[in-house]
Amino acid sequence: MKWKRVFVAVVGLGVLVSGGLFARAYRHSEAYFHYPRTPPAKPADFAQAQDVRLFTSDGLELRGWYVPSRNRAAVVMAHGLSQTRADLLPEARILADAGYGVLLFDLRAHGESQGEFSTWGDRERLDVKAALEFVRARPDVDPKRVAALGFSIGSAAVAEVAAKDSEVRAVVLLSPFNTLWLAAAYDFRRFGFLTQSAALVPFWRRDIALEEVRTIDAVDHVRPRPLFIVMGSEESGQPLADELFAHVREYAQTWRIQGASHGGFSTVEPTEYPRRLRAFFDAALLEETATP
Repeated sequence: MKWKRVFVAVVGLGVLVSGGLFARAYRHSEAYFHYPRTPPAKPADFAQAQDVRLFTSDGLELRGWYVPSRNRAAVVMAHGLSQTRADLLPEARILADAGYGVLLFDLRAHGESQGEFSTWGDRERLDVKAALEFVRARPDVDPKRVAALGFSIGSAAVAEVAAKDSEVRAVVLLSPFNTLWLAAAYDFRRFGFLTQSAALVPFWRRDIALEEVRTIDAVDHVRPRPLFIVMGSEESGQPLADELFAHVREYAQTWRIQGASHGGFSTVEPTEYPRRLRAFFDAALLEETATP
């Protein structure tokens, strides 16, 4: 019958289209795990930084730079996906110039650090823990004056660790995502479950704990310690930024930098960004009246 042939053709076309959309989303998501591994170059104005090695509890060696503290306080910094420690040099310079100890390090599977692939903030929690242990053991640092700053996937790891480690005195999250599940699937939402599930397959097959990394929940456990969240007005997922900012309104500082995209905040706000960043850490780590 003619109608049966039409029906079969329509179903077949639907299967082909669906399969194509699924495959396209999968390939695009899989590409997130394949990026150049370029060793970071230490700039001339950062020559005072010491080359250091960190060791995670799951057996990886991480490489980093450490600038000794001149004020007994220090900040651990975790970069974003496909970046290296060098991408946080603008923030490191601001704080090092103000006397803070600064630890920049390559997350697992980035730069000069060991590791086969990024887990978008999941196992990077172990990297942040190793960084904090290193800094707290430094003779130039008061372990009660140690804070952490993270960008993107680095912010997810920092938030999760700080939520459980009350000795992290203050936290700065740059361009955070609300949950790892949303970070992996948000840009694939146009075709709903079909493309979002395809985007998650590369995470599932690497055994990444999508449901465990939830910044929007972790920040509640950072309070009442100082928390500062910064995002750009041109980043994707502005509705999610609205949700996160509303969630922390009662207890955190927030700033949406107009005209900024995913990072590069010191370029868009060359005066105000350094001022706010330093003021936040000064109040949290140096002032005697800061909340313990």
